[in-house]
Amino acid sequence: MQLVEDTGFDAFDAGTLAESWRQQPGAPSHCTDLTREELPAALAAAERERLTKRRDLATAVFLERYDPSKEVHPADFVLRVHRTLFM
Repeated sequence: MQLVEDTGFDAFDAGTLAESWRQQPGAPSHCTDLTREELPAALAAAERERLTKRRDLATAVFLERYDPSKEVHPADFVLRVHRTLFM
């Protein structure tokens, strides 16, 4: 964690490997650019049985709505979609 902090990022212990599913696509913490203070609530709000459905919903939105001619950067679009769907 100190190495992460030394590189300028906020380190956060999100738990065990067995709990890492809480950070997968479809979870409230995935691609939502949260602060260290917001992350615990997002991890706690993750629902394992909904991950696949939410991930697929986000993918459908990307495929239908993403227009590279209108978006400054694809990551901005991904962030907006994930925050809208998962938070």
